[in-house]
Amino acid sequence: MDEPSEVISVRHDAGGWVWSITVPDLTDHRMKLLRQSARACASYEEARREVELALDELREGH
Repeated sequence: MDEPSEVISVRHDAGGWVWSITVPDLTDHRMKLLRQSARACASYEEARREVELALDELREGH
């Protein structure tokens, strides 16, 4: 069986763009937050770059 994949979300909130990375928690049937932005980004593109870097770090075990 395949492992659950990460879900990235980028949304406009608090006057800027924020992101989060979640994974399905199959035991509790909900989403588990792995990481989220510490600050709002000025643009969608900036938030997207940040979340992609954070996802790479998670996959590398950092």
